[in-house]
Amino acid sequence: MIRMPWWLFFGTMAGIYLIEISIFALILSFDARHIAGDAPMGLSKPFAFAVEAFLANGFSSLSPNSMFTYAIAILDLISGLITLSTLTAVVFSRLNSNETPLIFSQHLCISNISSGHLFCRFVTTDRSQWLNVNYTLSLIYDDEPESGLWQRRIVSLPTLNKGTPQLSQTATITHALDEDSPITQIGLEALAQRNALIMPMVEGIDETTGSSLVQTHAYSVQDIMINHRYSDLVSIDRLGNRRINIHRLNKLSLVQSIEK
Repeated sequence: MIRMPWWLFFGTMAGIYLIEISIFALILSFDARHIAGDAPMGLSKPFAFAVEAFLANGFSSLSPNSMFTYAIAILDLISGLITLSTLTAVVFSRLNSNETPLIFSQHLCISNISSGHLFCRFVTTDRSQWLNVNYTLSLIYDDEPESGLWQRRIVSLPTLNKGTPQLSQTATITHALDEDSPITQIGLEALAQRNALIMPMVEGIDETTGSSLVQTHAYSVQDIMINHRYSDLVSIDRLGNRRINIHRLNKLSLVQSIEK
């Protein structure tokens, strides 16, 4: 529920309330004659009493007149308290949680498989800036340290840019494919057979709230575009000012066409 859109979140909350109240109203209908008082606005006594008990006796127009009705009312009251406190905590968590403003590109790019670089680009839609940002790249794949013994292995991929003091809109994480690179040593074909993933992680501090921010993404080997680079995000408007167009995030260019 924390990750639901707000309209779906409130709809789900209303649905939870209605379902619980309806269940208790159905149970109370078996002993409706022992509910003392008059229901407002022509509502049935079991439903109105279930609402009042669920809301911690918020209206006090009805009261139980038998042990069965009294016991069900207590259970309804306890259920209401638990539900209301739980959903209040969920709302509080939503209001205090950090969204995921980073949008990673659909593909990774490799300019040259033998002596090029691996690129990972992302943009942020958050108007506030991230401070003290650190980038990491991790390679995760199936490894067989002993015959018949398989496990997931995590290897760090060194990056040319470790981070930035301030991130405003976009950045590119770069890994050199030299002889020390695990990707070069294992090979893309072997990594595909080992169900490899490449996971970038971005950590920073929100300049507005001061809270820590962490966001990750996962790429498979099939998401890597060889002999490609990212197209430029920067353009110049009519006034001569440089603008970053985040809608060009997934635009790629062939290395051969660039070199020509």
